[in-house]
Amino acid sequence: MDRIKKYKSIRREIFTDSIIVSIIIVVLLSIFLFNWLYTIELSKGLEILQQRNYSLNTFIDGYFTEIRNTIKALAANKDIQNAPSIDHDGIKRVLALYKSFSEANKNISYIYSGYENGQLVINDYTPPEGYHPVVRPWYQSALEAKPAIYIGLPYQEIKTREWLVSTGMVLPGNENGIEGVVVIDSSINDIANLLQERSAEYKSSYSLVAKADGEIIIHHNQNYINKHISEITESPVSFEEENGKFEYMLGDVPKIAYYSHIHDMDWVVITVVEKKEITDPIIWNLLLTLSITVLIILLVSIFRSILLGRRFSSPLIELRKRVTAVINGEDNIESKYVYPNNEIGAIAQEIEHLTENELYDRSVKLQIANILLEKKNVKLAKISITDTLTGLYNRHKIEHELEIEHKRATRHNRPFSIIIMDIDHFKEINDTFGHQAGDAVLRKISSLLDENLRKTDLCGRWGGEEFLILCPETNLNGSKELAEKIRQIINNYKFDVEKTLSISAGCSELSKGENTNDLIRRADQNLYKAKKTGRNKTVG
Repeated sequence: MDRIKKYKSIRREIFTDSIIVSIIIVVLLSIFLFNWLYTIELSKGLEILQQRNYSLNTFIDGYFTEIRNTIKALAANKDIQNAPSIDHDGIKRVLALYKSFSEANKNISYIYSGYENGQLVINDYTPPEGYHPVVRPWYQSALEAKPAIYIGLPYQEIKTREWLVSTGMVLPGNENGIEGVVVIDSSINDIANLLQERSAEYKSSYSLVAKADGEIIIHHNQNYINKHISEITESPVSFEEENGKFEYMLGDVPKIAYYSHIHDMDWVVITVVEKKEITDPIIWNLLLTLSITVLIILLVSIFRSILLGRRFSSPLIELRKRVTAVINGEDNIESKYVYPNNEIGAIAQEIEHLTENELYDRSVKLQIANILLEKKNVKLAKISITDTLTGLYNRHKIEHELEIEHKRATRHNRPFSIIIMDIDHFKEINDTFGHQAGDAVLRKISSLLDENLRKTDLCGRWGGEEFLILCPETNLNGSKELAEKIRQIINNYKFDVEKTLSISAGCSELSKGENTNDLIRRADQNLYKAKKTGRNKTVG
């Protein structure tokens, strides 16, 4: 089949190029639009998270504002202040007051007061043996905060181990100004559940409350209470700004969190949601929108490429037919098609004319080029395996032949040996007579090797003044005999350098399980022994 018929259709080329260009434009446009729209939609999602956080902030603020107001009212009550010194009826009035406030505010779990003398006034609660209110964390927190109210101390109730968050205030009284502490406890679990209900904009969202230093106060997982927020995020988190957001990984789940400070309280409300719950709907909506846009653009591009293909490809297709006919030597070329009167038509006619005139010249030149190329390939093939100085095989070729002979000997379980030869004191020849004389010695020794080896043996220059001879179907004794024969020939030859030359040789025979490296290493070791024990000898 002629070469031209292997080309693709020009219509297909125009169609393919148009589609590729359209796809590139669509991809670039899609990337830009996707990033732009994604940023906008993500901002909207974060705004929803922010609004939810602010709503919870307001809720928490209102929740504890009511409790603070209740604490202030209780702390001002004289019966509560004087409980250690009033009669039984006075204590009943205090308990009734506590009960009425608890019933009025369902967010209150306990109202009680503790005093310096160890007395505890509380409804329906019997403290454990040895209980003393002064040493309890809620009492100590009130002393530290006096005369202000302390808010949000998380602690575990000593009997039930229930997690509570307490708000309290010192009661003025005796000579040191402290009579006791009045406290309202709220259930952390109840508050966390309320936060969870109000965080339901996203299924995975939840909220927690921490101190400004990061210590967690309220969390639906009570194992995290009193821990630092960084223990959850496993990275440093700072709440220095009034509000903000941060991202972290919980296991392998990406999370987004938004926080805001509660006014007049040293607290931070943190709302957390799985990032994918915000981003997945955005991505799917964007992909749907972009897919429709891309489909429309591609359909328009396909229709346009078809029109362009028909308009510009027809004269080129006709030109291809005529050129093919000329190349194939067809005499009668008949066609009713007329090239268009434009640049494409003019170019087509010129190409057709040039094809007819140049075809013969090209054929002649091609034949000459093929002859020259064949000669060059033969020459290059020889150069690639031949050492340029000695005319022997080069190391690459001899290594290749070594692998082939190793496989053959191993497969047929036949003997195989090698000889590594080295010219003794060759450096002295170069130093005394010059490198040209040294090169002449290498060439002469190579010639002697070539003349005295068997037809089955292969010899190559292994490197410098070293030669390696492959001896197929030859055991160690046979290779030693051959090496010794060559050694004597070289030792008795009269070289132009007016110096008697000698060689040292190391022989080795392939043993079962050996590779070529093992074979070469043992020959090298034997060559070294020949050198070390006086040179001009063969060791195997």
